[in-house]
Amino acid sequence: MLVKKLTKKGAMLGLEARGLRKQSGGLFLMRLRRLTFRLVEGQQATRVLTAKGAMFGLDARIALAIFGALSVISGAALYSAIQEAKTVAYLNELREIAKAEEQYFLDVGYPLSEGSPGNSLRSADELIVNSENKKGWKGPYLPYDIFGFGFENTTSSHRFFISQLRSNDWTGSTVSGDIDCVVNVPCGVWVASIAISDTDLINGVDTKVDGSVDAMNGNIRYFLGAIYYFIRPKV
Repeated sequence: MLVKKLTKKGAMLGLEARGLRKQSGGLFLMRLRRLTFRLVEGQQATRVLTAKGAMFGLDARIALAIFGALSVISGAALYSAIQEAKTVAYLNELREIAKAEEQYFLDVGYPLSEGSPGNSLRSADELIVNSENKKGWKGPYLPYDIFGFGFENTTSSHRFFISQLRSNDWTGSTVSGDIDCVVNVPCGVWVASIAISDTDLINGVDTKVDGSVDAMNGNIRYFLGAIYYFIRPKV
């Protein structure tokens, strides 16, 4: 009897043990599934973050490329605007000098005196001071400082002279010879602006006055670092 009871209890214990093993196995599998799910979920999240990072990097590169292009365009536009302003200001100077010479001629009745006998230069300082007490003089015609036979704009540091030169095309390389006034050749009065090295400025002034860049023709001419602006025919 006792043996039967013990056997029965042993069987019960065996069943409980197997049940516990089954439960433990189920819990283990459940935890394993949860862990696997988390790993998969983490991997997917990592992929999403990696994709987002890649997109961000691409967006950043595109933004930098656009910014660089805009910087180049803006820089070119700024330079063009500055050159345009310089060109207009310089041309206005030349035109103001031309008006001053014409007004002097109207007031006094005859052109500026020769800078020296046989020289193409005129005594442009007469536009600043009436050193010879000429009748009709109503200057100063320009707010500039005298510089030799010419004058200087101390604000812009530009120096100017007035010369009598041929009005037909120039082909020489010096301010003499085939551009000096001679008998039976059209001649005119010119503003000479010296010490100019800014090619963009020269071309800009030439284009605005003559419609194209041509150093030896038209009302704007240039060589040897000087711009020449035609005022009027020689009287």
